[in-house]
Amino acid sequence: MHKREENFDQKKLDLEVWLQRMESRLAGMAPVGHTADVLEVQLREQKGLHAELHQFKPRIEEFQQLTQRLVTAHQHEDTSRYKKAAEYINQLYQRLDACIINRGKLLHSALSSLHNLDRSLDKFLAWLSEAESALETLEGEGDTRRATVHLKELQIDIDRQAVTHQSLRQSSLALVGSLAPEDALMLQLRGDEMERRWQALRTKTSELRNRLEHNADYWNALLLSLRELTEWVIRKDTELGLASRQDDHRAFRQQLEDKRPLVEASLRSARQFVSGDPSGELARNLRRELVKLSDKWNALVDKSDELATRFEQNTLKLNQLTTTLEEACAAVSRLERATLTWSGPRSAAEARELLAGLRALEQQLPQLQRRLEEARAHAAALGAALPQQSAAQLEDCAARTRALQAAIRERREVLTTSTQGEISPGPSSVKAPWERAVTPNKVPYYINHRLETTHWDHPQMLELAASLLQLNEVRFSAYRTALKLRAIQKKLSLDMVTINMASEAFDLHGLRAQNDKILDVADMVLVLRAIYGNVAAVDTTVDVPLCVDLALNWLLNVYDSQRTGQIRVLSFKVGLTILSKAHLEEKYRYLFRLIADPDQKADQRKLGLLLHDVLQIPKQLGEVAAFGGSNIEPSVRSCLGESENLEAAHFLAWLKQEPQSLVWLPVLHRIAAAENARHQAKCNACKQFPVIGLRYRCLKCFNFDMCQTCFFSGKLTKGHKLSHPMHEYCAATTSVEDVRDFTKALKNKFKSKRK
Repeated sequence: MHKREENFDQKKLDLEVWLQRMESRLAGMAPVGHTADVLEVQLREQKGLHAELHQFKPRIEEFQQLTQRLVTAHQHEDTSRYKKAAEYINQLYQRLDACIINRGKLLHSALSSLHNLDRSLDKFLAWLSEAESALETLEGEGDTRRATVHLKELQIDIDRQAVTHQSLRQSSLALVGSLAPEDALMLQLRGDEMERRWQALRTKTSELRNRLEHNADYWNALLLSLRELTEWVIRKDTELGLASRQDDHRAFRQQLEDKRPLVEASLRSARQFVSGDPSGELARNLRRELVKLSDKWNALVDKSDELATRFEQNTLKLNQLTTTLEEACAAVSRLERATLTWSGPRSAAEARELLAGLRALEQQLPQLQRRLEEARAHAAALGAALPQQSAAQLEDCAARTRALQAAIRERREVLTTSTQGEISPGPSSVKAPWERAVTPNKVPYYINHRLETTHWDHPQMLELAASLLQLNEVRFSAYRTALKLRAIQKKLSLDMVTINMASEAFDLHGLRAQNDKILDVADMVLVLRAIYGNVAAVDTTVDVPLCVDLALNWLLNVYDSQRTGQIRVLSFKVGLTILSKAHLEEKYRYLFRLIADPDQKADQRKLGLLLHDVLQIPKQLGEVAAFGGSNIEPSVRSCLGESENLEAAHFLAWLKQEPQSLVWLPVLHRIAAAENARHQAKCNACKQFPVIGLRYRCLKCFNFDMCQTCFFSGKLTKGHKLSHPMHEYCAATTSVEDVRDFTKALKNKFKSKRK
């Protein structure tokens, strides 16, 4: 029986630790994204987490059964401890399951909204075209009565579409800031066009209505309009009583503002008519409807103002809650960061020192608890007006606090019972004020203690990224991408890593024929250390810790931007191979070997995986749009043709044609090959002599040369045009080549003259 109780306590502890770890993973997930790619990645991550949770459910049920057996065995004793433990574990599981499901709903909703925006925008622009056409027809209508009726119908349609217009405008403005520059510009242009046409339609409608007001039949139409507006105000008064959220009231207020011009114009027209004290049935009806609409409209506006005041008061309370909650969350985050630096003690003396530091952390918990209590008090004051997001944030902060308290308790137990051990910290690649730290899944990040900021990127990677921005002035995308990759290649010292070095390290760590497996950060670091260790044996100036951190940083940026701490073995090999030191054809052959089966053939799926991993490299630089985008289907079809399987010879032949999606790779090799080339020629643009690097000779102008800097920037000189054919030289030319190029230029000159 005693063993069963010990088993119960151990299982409870294991379940509690696992569930809290799952809660930490859930809390560490990034906020809901704004682009389709990010949302799809987040959905896959959420589904994987949910599946992992459900796979663990049998252990929860087994624990419940164990609890029941213990309760039955001790039915004459106090069994509340077992029942409370079982209930706590079950509640922890159910809450975690509900949180994961709720995140899935939020992600699905965001993705659906993103897809619906384009369709809604197209539909609204189509409606605008129809409304503009209808208004143009009304402007030429000879029958005033008919024009008035149709104009009123059009105005009703415009009022009905006002909500759609406002929603599309807000959605477009919210989405612009989260899109890539090109997509954001396109969306902004469409939004500006929609706004211009919408305002023009409303202006023309108002002008046409004013023209029709001078007609005698207009007054009958005005009477009908006053009655309809009164009915609209009565309906809105009912809706206002149902508005429970500030967002609902903002939308309601927008409807009032949209309707205000029509109401005020109708009231002015009616007052103008009755100001002359006319008699008759029409005048009496107009006076009656004028008073009714005026009273109800003013009452509705006053009621809306009162509700707005109440919402403002709630906003102040919510701001107090937000401030308190942010302080509590910041305190939790600060304590959580402190827990990330925990390491096992290497001696009993060190364990005592770590315990003293742990006490300092524990002393911060009471203040954190007080902030949480204040936040709960503010939330209670808001009552039903408390936003669901704030309630969820409060609950999340409380859950993180509980997890933090549990972690500190567990840490105290570990340190208290610690024995002597050995841990050898590795050399650091950063200097003060920077510090390298790792997440629970071993992903490194960097803390700047001077600025109190954290970054996924290494400090030198941040400097490299800033320097790459200068290359955006290069006009040609393939050269721009290649120059950026060359800078990365040299910074990471991958220009000294041969394919043999990389391949030997892969094999040494058991990665041969394991391309579909997943590598975690620890395994990647081991392989990178082996690779750069071999490089350092050849060149002692190589800083191995720095190169390992930079290479890992770049690989994670390309293949694991969400920092899950895992990438596929194939992606790891492809990234290092692309920037390694080797002939271009040697790289092509090695890449094919990565996806080939024992018969040295590759199918469509494996080719797609390879091309996808290769294209992630320019995508990370923001250049993939120039190479066909992220869609690899055209490249796969172009390579395979009518065949189902691909052979090495066919693959090499296709790559030698420099397909659009991979044209930047041979350009990278030409730039690297020409870096130290010195051409005995003078640049006709900047007068540099000799030309260093790539040299470009015009095949239409006599004796016209350009250096790579002037060619990339698109400089023009007298007589030479960008449309002229140019010949690129990676190495210094011979006299035979110079004569051949002179002959070509001469032929091209005579051809252009004959034309």
